[in-house]
Amino acid sequence: MVTLNYMNTWPLKCTFAWLFVSAATQESCKADFDDFEKSIRPLLVMHCYECHSGSEANGGLLLDTRDGVLKGGESGAAIVAGDPERSLLVQAVRYTDPDLQMPPKSRLTSVEVNALEKWIASGAPDPRMNTGGSVGGPKPIGMSIEEGRQFWSMLPTAMPTIPLVQNQSWVQTPVDAFVLAKLEAIGIRPAPAADKRTLIRRLTYDLIGMPPTPHEVSAFLADDSPNAYDNLVDRLLSSPAYGVRWGRHWLDVVRYADSNGLDENLAYGNAWRYRDYVVGAFNQDMPFDRFLIEQVAGDLVSVADQSTKTATGFLALGAKILAERDRDKLEMDTIDEQLDTIGKVFFGMTFGCARCHDHKFDPIKQSDYYSLAAIFKSSKTFDRTEMGAIKYWHEHSFATEEELATIKEIEKSIAKKKSAIATLKNKAIAKIQNDARSKAADYLLAAAKFDIDAPLNVIEEIARPHGLHPYILHHCRRHLANRRDDLFFGRWHTFAADNDLVGMETHFRLLFAEATAAFDAARKTDPKAIAIDDPRLEEARAALHDASGFLAIPAQPQFAFDAETIAEYNQLCEESRVFESNAPDASSAMGVTDGTVVLELPIHIRGSHRNLGTNVPRGFPKVMLAENANTELPAEQSGRLELAQWMASKQHPLTARVFVNRIWNWHFGIGLVTSTENFGSLGDRPSHAELLDWLANYFTESGWSTKALHRLILSSSTYQMASSHADDAAATLADPEIRLRWKFPLQRLDAEQIRDAVLAVSGRLDSWMGGKSIPLRNRQFVFDHTSIDHTQYNSLRRSIYLPIIRNNLYTLFEQFDFPDPTTPTGHRNATVVAPQSLLMMNSELIMDSADAFAQRIRDHSIDDQTRIRFAFELAFGRPPTESEMALAMAFILDLDSVEGSGDPSPLQSTDLNWSLWCQSLLVCNEFLYVK
Repeated sequence: MVTLNYMNTWPLKCTFAWLFVSAATQESCKADFDDFEKSIRPLLVMHCYECHSGSEANGGLLLDTRDGVLKGGESGAAIVAGDPERSLLVQAVRYTDPDLQMPPKSRLTSVEVNALEKWIASGAPDPRMNTGGSVGGPKPIGMSIEEGRQFWSMLPTAMPTIPLVQNQSWVQTPVDAFVLAKLEAIGIRPAPAADKRTLIRRLTYDLIGMPPTPHEVSAFLADDSPNAYDNLVDRLLSSPAYGVRWGRHWLDVVRYADSNGLDENLAYGNAWRYRDYVVGAFNQDMPFDRFLIEQVAGDLVSVADQSTKTATGFLALGAKILAERDRDKLEMDTIDEQLDTIGKVFFGMTFGCARCHDHKFDPIKQSDYYSLAAIFKSSKTFDRTEMGAIKYWHEHSFATEEELATIKEIEKSIAKKKSAIATLKNKAIAKIQNDARSKAADYLLAAAKFDIDAPLNVIEEIARPHGLHPYILHHCRRHLANRRDDLFFGRWHTFAADNDLVGMETHFRLLFAEATAAFDAARKTDPKAIAIDDPRLEEARAALHDASGFLAIPAQPQFAFDAETIAEYNQLCEESRVFESNAPDASSAMGVTDGTVVLELPIHIRGSHRNLGTNVPRGFPKVMLAENANTELPAEQSGRLELAQWMASKQHPLTARVFVNRIWNWHFGIGLVTSTENFGSLGDRPSHAELLDWLANYFTESGWSTKALHRLILSSSTYQMASSHADDAAATLADPEIRLRWKFPLQRLDAEQIRDAVLAVSGRLDSWMGGKSIPLRNRQFVFDHTSIDHTQYNSLRRSIYLPIIRNNLYTLFEQFDFPDPTTPTGHRNATVVAPQSLLMMNSELIMDSADAFAQRIRDHSIDDQTRIRFAFELAFGRPPTESEMALAMAFILDLDSVEGSGDPSPLQSTDLNWSLWCQSLLVCNEFLYVK
C-alpha cells in the first residue's frame, strides 16, 4: 500500500501529487468472436450474402469467408483491419460516395454502420473458416453433443472430497483446504493474516461498497471476543446498503440501463422498478433459484404479483432498434438479445453464436438455438402500440383507474405543447419555402459563383446581398453538382460552363415565372391539381416544389431558422421538455408476458427470418439435458416457466457453477474461472475445479442462499490473508496473476465505490434508497431538439441511483471502467490512465466534497492535530503516523507563506488550506485502493 507522503506530493496550492500506482498489468485479451457472431455475421447475412456469397461474387467480392473479406473484389480489399476510414466496405455503407453505395436497394441503419466501423477498428476479428461460409463448402468443426457432455463445465456437479493438507491449522473452512492444497503442491506458503484495521476496511467496502466509519473501526478493534469478525460480517450482511452494493454487481450482469440506446434513445422510465427489485432480492437473501425463475418467468409463477412481474424486466432491459421497419426482424433480433443474455448470465455460454449456424466451438446446435427461440417467440416483448415508426416495449400495468384518468389529462397537455411547437415550425418552414421559391433564379445564379467545396463563410458573403439563405444555397450547389445529366438542371451546367450568367438568369427567371403562373391558373380551375400539362413548365414547377430538391430547407431548425425564430422555437421545446420530464408516469414495469404460443419454429438459414428451413419444436439445449429428462412444454403457455425451472434445477450442470464463480470474482477481483460469461471451449479453465464444484454443491444444498455463500468465503483464511507477502518475489514468479490465492489481491475501488466513498467521508451522502432516478418521463427521448442529454448527476444519493444512459454515461463512470450497459459483464476492468488523475483533481464532485470534508473535520474539533487524525480515520480507517502528522501540519499552516503572498505573515490555517489538504486525501492511492 502506498503511504501518503506530502514531501513528494506537493506542487503548491492547485496541484496535488498523486498518481495511481499500477496495481497489476492489464489482463491480456483472449480471442473472443462473440461480437462478430452477434452483430456482424447477421448483418452480412441479411444485407450482403445475396450478392456476395457462395457462387454469387458480384464485383469479384465474397463476404461469407474471412479470406474473401480481406482479399476484396475488383475494387480492392473490402476492409483494412484496424482502419475503418480506409476500408471500402465502410465507405460503401456510409452512402457518402454516389458511385459506391451498398447495399444498393436500401442503406444500413446508423447502428449497423457503427457496428461495422467498431468491428473493423478492433482489427476485424473473424472466426469463420476460409472456405466454410460458402454453400457446399466444408462444414465448421465444432464440439459434438457426446464430446460436449464430457466437457468440464457440462459434467454434473459432484461433491469433491476435501483435500488433506499439511498445515491444518491454517484451514478455517473447506475453501482453505482446496486453496492450500494447490499452494503446497508448488511450495508456496500463504500470506499471513491481515490486521483488523485492514479487514474491516476490506469487508466494509466489499459488502456495502463504502468505507467504515471511525466509530465502527474503533468498536471492531475493541472487540476481543472470538466472534468479533463473524459479528462484523453479519452486521454488514444485514445492512440495507448490502443490497445496494451487491445489487449493483447483478445489474452489471443483466446489462441494466435507464435508456434504450441504439437508434432511438428513449427513456426506460420504469427500469428503476427492476433495479429496486434486485436490491430487495439481495437484502432479503432471496434463494437464487427463485431469483432466477422470477426474472425469466415471473409473470407465469403460481402467485404472480407486482414484484414477480417486475422481475421480468430482466428480459426487456436490452437495447433495441425501436425504429426497425421490419417487425419480424425486430422480434427475432430481440429474441437473439434475450437468448444471448440468458446464455451468458445463467449458463456462461454464448448462445447467440448459434443463430446462423451450429456453434463453431461449443456443443450448441442451431436447432438448440431455435428450440429456445420458439419459447421466446411465444412470449411478448413488444406491444402493438407504436409512436410513428417507434415500437413500444411491453409493460405490466399496476395503475388504478383514478391514476389512469390523471395520466390521460397530462397526456393531453403534453400533446398540446408539442402541437404548438409543430405549428410554429410549420409556419416558419412555409415562410422560408415561399421566400426561396420566389428567389429560385437568384439561388441558381448565386450557385454559379462558387465551387462546390467553398467554405460556408464564402457562401454567406455571396448569399447576403441577395437575401438568400446560406444553407439552402450551399445545398443548392451540391444538388446541382449531382444533376449534371439531368434534363432540367443540365441547362444550368451549360450556362455555367459558358460563364453565361446573364443568359442563366434570364432563362430560369422566365421559366419559373411561367411555371408559377400556369400552376396558379390550373389551381383556379381545379383546386386539387398537382401538375400542369406543359412538360417544360411542369419540370420547373416540380423542381420548385420538390422538398428535397435544390431549394431544400435544412432539416435541423438551428440551421433553417433565423435567430428570432430559433429562440422562440427553442423556448417552446424547452418548456415542453421540462413539462414532460416532470410529468408522472402510470404505475407500471417493463417486462414480458406470454403471447401467441408457437409449438415449433423453423431454423432461420444463415440467421435470416426470410430464409426458413426445417421446423424444430420448443425445447432446451440437448447437451445439458440429463437422461430421461422431461422436456414436455404446455401447449397453452410459452414454456418460459418450465425453462426457468429447468435452469434452476440442482441437477443443471451450469447454473450454480456460474453464479458461485461470480460471487468469488466479486470478492477477490478474479474468478475461479476468469471468463465469467464464457464456460465454453474458448473460455478459461477453472484454477480450482474441485473447489468450484464444492462451492456449487454447498450453494444448492444451503438453499441457494447467497448470504450463506458469503459467510463461507469471508470466514476463510483465504479471504483474510494480507495483500503483502514475505515471499512476494518467488510467489509472483510462480503465479503472477495470484490465481492460486497465495495473498489477497490489491483492488482499486470501482467507479461507484469511489464516488460513494467521497460523499461518505465528506458527510454529503444521502442514504435514501429506491425510487425513480432518471429525470425523464417513460419513453421520452433522451436527446431533444438540441441533441443535448439533459440528464443530471448532481444527486448525492448512492451511485446505483444515478441514471445509466446508454451511449452517454456519467463521466466519472466512463473514466473508471464502468461496463458497457448493452452487454452482460461479470468482471470489470481496472485500468490506470492519466485522465483519471485529471478528473479527480478537477471534478466538481471532488472539489465540493473536499470543501465539505474540510468543514466536517473543522467542526469536529478546534485542535488541528485532532482534526487531522479524524480526517485520516475517515478516509483511511487509521490514524496518521508521526511523519504524516508533521507533514500535514506543515501543509496546512505554511501554504500561504510558501506561495509568497507578499509580506511575511504568521503561520495560520485557512479554509482553502484545509480544503486543498482534504482533496489530497481523496485523490491519493490509499483512498482509492483496498488491500
